[in-house]
Amino acid sequence: MLLRCDMRTTVTIRDDLYLEVRKFAAARGCTVGSVLEDAVTLLLVRQLEALDTTAATILELPTFSGGGLQPGVDLDSNASLSELLDEDAHLGVVRSRLRQIRRAPVA
Repeated sequence: MLLRCDMRTTVTIRDDLYLEVRKFAAARGCTVGSVLEDAVTLLLVRQLEALDTTAATILELPTFSGGGLQPGVDLDSNASLSELLDEDAHLGVVRSRLRQIRRAPVA
């Protein structure tokens, strides 16, 4: 048989919050202590669920078709990857500018 032992303690909360809790408890026919106990229990359960990695949302990453790893890409080198990304960003700007030029009306 499991015995339950309640701890008696004093908490300091804002007056307006205490009044809301008291109204809430009175409307439901329970004690302020039971409302606070339920609120703390709910908070702790939510915090534990948020930390539970098995319940984490799986992020869907976009995939693209292609030929796999391109020649000259060294995944073990941060510097070379950064350089390739910078080149790719520059190419993106150039491509965007070319599209603008192609769409521009001929005078």
